[in-house]
Amino acid sequence: SLMIKKRVSKIVNKKILTSQNSSRRDFIKQVSCLGSAAAIQSLGLTSLLAASKALAVDDYKALVFIFLDGGNDAFNMLVPRGAGQLRDDYEAGRRVVALPASDLQPINLTAPASIYGGEVYNDFGLHPACDHMADLFNNQEMSVICNVGNLYEPTTRDQFFNGGSILPPQLFSHADQQQQFQSEPALPFRFGWGGRLAELTDIYNSASTVSPLISMSGLNAFQVSRDSVLNPYTLGTNGVTPLWNYKNNVTRKTMVEDAMASIDSASHLMMQKHRDIFNSAIQAEAIINGAFNEAENAGIDYDAIFTAAGAASSKVGSQLKTIAKMIAGRSSTGNNRPVFFVKVTGFDAHQNLLADHSVLMGELNAALKGFRDALTQQSDFDKVLSFVGSEFGRTLTPNGDDATTGTDHAWGGHALVMGGMINGGQLFGEHPDLKLNEGLDASGGRGRWVPTTATTQCASVIAHWFGVSKPDLPQLFPTVANFPDPFHIDANLGFINPGVGV
Repeated sequence: SLMIKKRVSKIVNKKILTSQNSSRRDFIKQVSCLGSAAAIQSLGLTSLLAASKALAVDDYKALVFIFLDGGNDAFNMLVPRGAGQLRDDYEAGRRVVALPASDLQPINLTAPASIYGGEVYNDFGLHPACDHMADLFNNQEMSVICNVGNLYEPTTRDQFFNGGSILPPQLFSHADQQQQFQSEPALPFRFGWGGRLAELTDIYNSASTVSPLISMSGLNAFQVSRDSVLNPYTLGTNGVTPLWNYKNNVTRKTMVEDAMASIDSASHLMMQKHRDIFNSAIQAEAIINGAFNEAENAGIDYDAIFTAAGAASSKVGSQLKTIAKMIAGRSSTGNNRPVFFVKVTGFDAHQNLLADHSVLMGELNAALKGFRDALTQQSDFDKVLSFVGSEFGRTLTPNGDDATTGTDHAWGGHALVMGGMINGGQLFGEHPDLKLNEGLDASGGRGRWVPTTATTQCASVIAHWFGVSKPDLPQLFPTVANFPDPFHIDANLGFINPGVGV
């Protein structure tokens, strides 16, 4: 099935280029000799992009994977409030890093939250710096997936200590758990679930002029494809990173273009490869700049939107602003199923948790608000699913007894989902009971929770919304077969509204 899809995609792309009386190779050779501004008009790229738009089906969906690098302290992102046992256990475990209930941003749950052990709880708040996120939650545009983490198979606390289940390799290691969160908890690493997702939905990108895998944060495990046919295209924080000192230096530009033009089929293979990469970079730059021009012509003031949200100066805000523009200019790229990657660093809070985490939560809060507002203005909020998660959560108990202490590596944590298709205002999965030395605590009283939802179960729901059929999900997540059906009501993972964009 995948092979047929790839052949159909190649045939369609070939027909588009042939209709412009220019093969892809000729197009690349020509565009390498032009600046991106001139390439659009001089090479008939405008007509090519119009053909791509005409062929594109009216079924656009985008996935934005926002990775919180370092292990987000999710139990200070979502916090129990009010009078109840869950709040009491939170305060007893968190001690000096507990957030006062009165400082939290209150959220209104549309359904009771399931707590491990069979209880329910209704009174939660978000971090004090997350006022916009609380509004998104209360407007039913965002939800939380509780206690999600890397699992090879369902695991209990007893099995963790005494054996009886296969654990994720190198548990609690940043590098290993990051890779597994972006793929699946098994060795050897073969592909990221974003890269494989793009392969399985490649039929939707048959008119593609640039890779549907767009990274704002360099190379990553998430976007590694299985067959290496699709490779990520990396953008800078604010868009295309042009070739250094190329266009502004006429002498250098002429020298480079002459050198590339002199390379032919008789040249060394490495020289040919270098030429092809150079030509591809110039072509992609023209296409991406075309997308940005398309977004500018839409009349949306992105700078004003992100400034109003408080995200004008943050790196994550700039990355999401660039993605919003790419989505608005999608006719230029021809991608109906783009997969974006964003990384936010700084979450490995072994000390100074309260101060540092507040800054990070504030930046994420403002960036998500700006992104939501931009997507809403361009009528794309119901087409774009934003998934925010980290390689693991952190221990409930702090590392020390003063206010400048931090927390340690743990396991289960909370993820966020945002978009017009989300069943918002809910806590999905199962929240830990926050009881130390029992229940889910896979530690000697530190509050390191065994996940009750596997990342692969959560990601399977997203992948199905994106276009992967349920029978094909094991191609994406082979270990998902080890778990109960993520679409069954008992899994409590119905965070996507089937009536929106499905």
